[in-house]
Amino acid sequence: MQRELKQWETEKQEYSQKLPEAIVDYCELVLSKSEYPDYFPQEFDLDYNPETKILIVNYCLPPLDRIPKLKEVKYVRSRDELVKSFLHESFLDRLYDSLIYQITLRTIHELYQSDAVDAIDMIVLNGWVESIDKASGHKVNACILSIQTRREEFLTINLAKVDPKSCFK
Repeated sequence: MQRELKQWETEKQEYSQKLPEAIVDYCELVLSKSEYPDYFPQEFDLDYNPETKILIVNYCLPPLDRIPKLKEVKYVRSRDELVKSFLHESFLDRLYDSLIYQITLRTIHELYQSDAVDAIDMIVLNGWVESIDKASGHKVNACILSIQTRREEFLTINLAKVDPKSCFK
């Protein structure tokens, strides 16, 4: 316990001194504390440049095929069975599109909001999705979105009232 407290104090001091490794460790902690459903990959890779105060985030996003498709389950008494209905593919596509932009904006927001020592002036976030290529049947890892934001601009956005896709663009 005493050793853990000492380590925590050291990490806190290194963070307040804006040491690059401490900034990355702290941002990793922030992102690892984000609560998402079990199907969410929750994987990321961070790099920080102290001269430019830029944080680069390579963030794994969930593939479309991992999004739950079940809409509802009804019990049919006359047949004594459960009948499942699923989301329409067009609705699921729109839902996924919005979800990807929401996750991106949330991630950037969490990083800027938690930056207590003003170590980050800019975030570059690349969203990666690992899936199966339907044409080849092979696993692919593709960057499906990329955004660069400045702290002062991003923090003026009222995220509660924006359309995620419009805000991203």
